Amino acid sequence: MGNYNEKMTHTLEIDNFSHRNTPFTSPLFSSGSGNWFVTVYPKGTLTSKNMSMYLYVPDPLLRPRSWARDTWFRFVVVNQSSVLKSKSFEAFRIFDKGRSGCGFTTDLCLSKLQEKKFLVNDKLKIEVHISVSYNRGAKDPYELPEKKNEMVNVNGFQVLDSQVKSANWIFTTYPETALHIHPRDPQVKTAYMNILLTMYEKLYNSPLHEFTDEDLANVFKGLLDLRQAGFKMGWLRKRLEKVFAAREKLSGLEAQARELGKQLKDLKLQISTLRSSC
Repeated sequence: MGNYNEKMTHTLEIDNFSHRNTPFTSPLFSSGSGNWFVTVYPKGTLTSKNMSMYLYVPDPLLRPRSWARDTWFRFVVVNQSSVLKSKSFEAFRIFDKGRSGCGFTTDLCLSKLQEKKFLVNDKLKIEVHISVSYNRGAKDPYELPEKKNEMVNVNGFQVLDSQVKSANWIFTTYPETALHIHPRDPQVKTAYMNILLTMYEKLYNSPLHEFTDEDLANVFKGLLDLRQAGFKMGWLRKRLEKVFAAREKLSGLEAQARELGKQLKDLKLQISTLRSSC
């Protein structure tokens, strides 16, 4: 018997989300006191078409009768256009042999996930936060090592392992970017680098039709913040101008297509009226 006050965050990234008609089950991961896995139903279950998410303990029947975990957990469905608009679902549950899973039917259907910008490149991100307040019985015999986000030094900036490729591209292609920045505090530098990498991913890797006026305004504000901190942002400003021009052109083509569709509809109606009068 033991007390555990451990917290962890595990991130799920589900590709091709809108095309999934079957449940997505994560690999096993560890909270530090045991193993878990998550199952996500992208298009709901029999009772609802909204996305559902469940946290499970693996192999509950193989555990001692007295085994149990008093657990608080939270799912965060990340809004990738604005973290402040992310949706959180949390609960407390005692997991034991007879109750090995717990979860939520959300208020997020596929169309809402798309409209509210939870999906980027058809990928959904879900954070899983777990805190085990009390653990009765034996710990998992084959506990997985807890996966941590490794920080890597790139050109004097601390970035996540998943961001190394993008950061290296920036500093190799545009080495002047951060030569004369003002901040010296490591945490402040990391914060600015996160802003830069977020804008880079948005401008270089997001489909044009997904850009909104708010997205462009956020990128413009980020550019101003980075310039004031001493970053050389000419290359990213040019990219923003290119994206803005392409988006305006796309908007014009879409408007023409709508007008053409309206004219075609009117023409079909006129033809139908003519036929009925002959």
